[in-house]
Amino acid sequence: MSRYWEYPIYLIPHGGGYASMVDPSAESDDGPVQMLVVYTESEVAVQFMAEFGMDDTPRMLFNDREFSWLLQSLRAPVTEVAFDPSPLGDKVDARWQVAVRELLADHLTTDYSPWNYPVFAIAQDVGFVSIDATGSGGEPLTVLGLFTSENKAKTYLEAADETGELCQLTNLDEARTFLTALSELVAAVAVDPIVEDDQRTAKHCFPLETLLNKYLVREE
Repeated sequence: MSRYWEYPIYLIPHGGGYASMVDPSAESDDGPVQMLVVYTESEVAVQFMAEFGMDDTPRMLFNDREFSWLLQSLRAPVTEVAFDPSPLGDKVDARWQVAVRELLADHLTTDYSPWNYPVFAIAQDVGFVSIDATGSGGEPLTVLGLFTSENKAKTYLEAADETGELCQLTNLDEARTFLTALSELVAAVAVDPIVEDDQRTAKHCFPLETLLNKYLVREE
């Protein structure tokens, strides 16, 4: 599956939705066809907004899941996508133009990861940052810490007064391979654990088996 872009991509907020432009080469029974404007570079998106006097900031999308949700919410007359059109607004001149239906069917693969990528584990002298827990039967469990940003990972290390090396997982396949390799050692994954009053806690925790079987899978 080839694609024109890499993430993040940038949309232009406008009028409660996102900027689009008329496709001069197409027309439906309901009138002109509109194309959602998508840029692959933030600087060009900002240039487009400046050209039209828009004061907002571009919205970033980070993965196929977010892009798919956005595309599925579109309604006629916005039935196409223009990637990297001319930022001057004088002509379309898009680097790539594609129908929304084709984009969803042929170029996007949605996964169910409960986080956006990249995520980070922290390697230490022995193993990775984790939390010691107790199962329902009183058995000891190891809960791996996984962080959704570098800043959160570094904040955790500072609060715990520990050191470690951040290991970046950039997509579903890397996360699945990494967690599968730890399946004999780790029972669950804590997302963005914190240290407060010498206690290591997390608001969101997933059993490893549930992650691998339910969330870290793709919608083909």
